[in-house]
Amino acid sequence: MGWLGLVLSGFAVLLLLGTGHNVLVTLAIIAGAGCFWSWGVMHNYATEEAKKRSGYNGDFYDITAREASSVPSWITILNFFFTLAALGFFVTAIVI
Repeated sequence: MGWLGLVLSGFAVLLLLGTGHNVLVTLAIIAGAGCFWSWGVMHNYATEEAKKRSGYNGDFYDITAREASSVPSWITILNFFFTLAALGFFVTAIVI
């Protein structure tokens, strides 16, 4: 999901700082780190597949749909759940 989870968890941390909910701040940081890590792993899988293409120029977003589909399901699911957690912490921070 790219930067979405990272941005949501960042805003959640900013909104939760100073509220006394240190556990929620820590969990939001962990969710953001998980989003960033899993997105990087997914990008690495797709980039390794893209390097096999003759027209690959090395740009960050120079990845085709076929190369993106080479990402294993487990890391995609993990990224999805980290993003959902980031969204949950963001909503919680707005409510608090």
